[in-house]
Amino acid sequence: MNECSKELVKRYLEFHVSKSFDTLRYYKSALETFMEYFPDKSWDNITVDDALYFHNNYRFSRDGRLVSERTRIRRLRDVSRFYDWAVKYNYLLSNPIKLCVESLRIPKQEEAQALSEEQVNLLLSKITNYEYYVFTLFLLCTGVRIRELSNLTLKDCDFKDRTIFIREGKGMKDRYVFMNDELYYHMRGYIDKIRTYRNPKTDNFFVSLTGRAIKEYYIDKYRCYLNNLSEDMGFEVRPHKLRHTFGTMACQKGMNVEILAKIMGHSDMRTTLKYLHSSKEVRKNEYLRVMNNDFLQKD
Repeated sequence: MNECSKELVKRYLEFHVSKSFDTLRYYKSALETFMEYFPDKSWDNITVDDALYFHNNYRFSRDGRLVSERTRIRRLRDVSRFYDWAVKYNYLLSNPIKLCVESLRIPKQEEAQALSEEQVNLLLSKITNYEYYVFTLFLLCTGVRIRELSNLTLKDCDFKDRTIFIREGKGMKDRYVFMNDELYYHMRGYIDKIRTYRNPKTDNFFVSLTGRAIKEYYIDKYRCYLNNLSEDMGFEVRPHKLRHTFGTMACQKGMNVEILAKIMGHSDMRTTLKYLHSSKEVRKNEYLRVMNNDFLQKD
């Protein structure tokens, strides 16, 4: 798209600067992905046919992964949201794809995919990079988002109380997560074996090779490492899947759902209940508890 169209996207992102880093990054990615399909057009001459073309041809992400129907529709909804903003503030006259996007039905979301206990054990046994081992263990034991991991500071970690303060998580909300024995041991190990020797120049807990706060490229390297392991193990592992795994396993172990919601930073309890209801083991155990307790007792 032309420079005027790119400038409008820049203004849109600046307008939403109060949103989280991850949300802005997602908005930017959605609009840039759409614009890549129409290099010779501008926002004011996009048509319904263009929206359908994008929907039918957007099949692979930039890193080569297959794009789901759900993702294609969400991308178009992101573009439609941008158009609504541009019309509201008189940058554009109309939203040419609104009716088309509203007619597309997002498929029912599948149950949140989580690793099994056997897969978790295999994953941890395969990680030979100690720093990435600590990253993975941290995500599995706390359920935090990857951006929250990278923003963690040393003063946010209370090793005496074994609590971790997550500052300004999604929705700019603060919360606490906690360390079990294994995580406590390896977070101490990270400080002694890695952080101290990198001559840290920041208060961030996790630091780069040069001792600075880890940036997006550093996280992308970790994602690539997990992708390579995924190919070797035969099942997909991504940072957010580790968060799903924490939520699912916590439900399987019987954690109070209200407490779990606070730990995971969910503002809507229904989000947490998905972990409870999506866990086959939880459903099975509850079924057996009821059905094996003289359910068909005869007088």
